[in-house]
Amino acid sequence: MATRSSSIVTRTKRVRAKAAKQPKPAKLPKRKTADTETEYALLAAADALLMERGSLDFSLAEVAARTNLSAALVSYYFGSKHGLLSALLEWSSGQAVKQLHSLLVMDFPAVVKLKLHVRALVKTYAKAPYLDRLLHHLIDASDAAEAKRISDFYVMRVVSFYRELIAQGVREQTLRPIDPMDLYLIMLGTADHLAARRRILTSALGTAELGEDFVRHFADAFYEILLSGMRSE
Repeated sequence: MATRSSSIVTRTKRVRAKAAKQPKPAKLPKRKTADTETEYALLAAADALLMERGSLDFSLAEVAARTNLSAALVSYYFGSKHGLLSALLEWSSGQAVKQLHSLLVMDFPAVVKLKLHVRALVKTYAKAPYLDRLLHHLIDASDAAEAKRISDFYVMRVVSFYRELIAQGVREQTLRPIDPMDLYLIMLGTADHLAARRRILTSALGTAELGEDFVRHFADAFYEILLSGMRSE
């Protein structure tokens, strides 16, 4: 019995030691939670204001007015405009960032994962074109500790995903070993450029929104151009 107990303890210690070596995902700054229906209504109102104005220039009172709630209630849920914007960033892109790990562990070739990621990225920025501007604003407006947490979650997690994706492509001899930060700048720069030219594009296309067909066409064209520069020779 003593031998069996000793074996269990030994295995447990090994499991814990292995788990301790695994990198822990970055966590977002904690904020007050709210009931889903009210919180989503407020976030949707802030999202609409950003989409209409193309800037972060709005007040909590304007957000509240769109939902027939009081500005004090917005402050209760989010603490401040900064808190609201932090929650909006998480609401608009947090799930996409969290899904990177799921994509990475899928049993697909690296080039297929890259294509799926490009489609998801373009779709996210077409839906919320203010994301890059919002991210930079929050980092600039935060103290050092919070700015690092935000950067680790939204920037370094994506860069880490690119690092592993490129490494897989190199092993499969389909991608060449490029710097993951270079890929990050290319990807986000292109997506942000698409977002910044949203109004020009919708006007040229004669539509109010960038439709799913256009978004997919653009994503696939971007993927082909990107792959031509990343392909292993």
